[in-house]
Amino acid sequence: MLNPVFRGSWGVADEDLFNRADEEFSKPRTRPFFSLVFSTSNHSPYEYPDGRIEPYDAEPHTVNNAVKYADYALGEFFDRARTKPYWNDTVFLVVADHNSRVFGAELVPVEHFHIPGLILGGGIEPAVYEPVASQIDLPPTLLSLIGVSAEHPMIGHDLTRPEFASWPGRAIMQYGDTQAYMLGHEVAVLRKDLPPAVFRYDGGTTLTPLPDDPALVETALAHATWTSVTYEQHRYRLPDGVAGSARFAAVGAPHGG
Repeated sequence: MLNPVFRGSWGVADEDLFNRADEEFSKPRTRPFFSLVFSTSNHSPYEYPDGRIEPYDAEPHTVNNAVKYADYALGEFFDRARTKPYWNDTVFLVVADHNSRVFGAELVPVEHFHIPGLILGGGIEPAVYEPVASQIDLPPTLLSLIGVSAEHPMIGHDLTRPEFASWPGRAIMQYGDTQAYMLGHEVAVLRKDLPPAVFRYDGGTTLTPLPDDPALVETALAHATWTSVTYEQHRYRLPDGVAGSARFAAVGAPHGG
């Protein structure tokens, strides 16, 4: 990038990335596009340009200050994007890859796996999805929001479908060598060299042991092994007779710039 305002251990600052994104999205296009902007300013060692935020902590290089700066840079981008032609024909997804505070002595610190997920754009009506959802639900949901009807091997759910409004939801978590699958308030935990165990999650920090639930454990194991098994055995395919494939994007339709 030419003339970034700040360069740190991870590269340029978030505002530099978003400035470049705005430049790219503003270009005249004849085909839809997908773009990924990966924020790094909120990663250790928590470096960001001076004078942008009122620090949350007195010590400048903290996760709280870095997250506040990342939020500032993202807000500046969206304020600018709302004034551009691409805003009305682009669907934006803002999502974390993980929580910054996944730690603790618990078997699985469920409360630390809560991450933000925000979908917005000129054609998106404000709403809150109340049940638990997972990152794997976002691609099918984006496909639906951009008007793509398709068959695909993704195992997530389109959260715009009315039947999922009353669904208890599920979460998929990995903590070291431990895999956990939560359906509603029940959590199946898979640990290396130990038998599966089932718990009830109280919504805070407590996991209470429950009797075995073979069906829940089987579902947890299926989600934990799906990616490796399908890749190694070349099973990630559409059914016979289904032609074509779908693309999704943080997604912009063609526009005149």
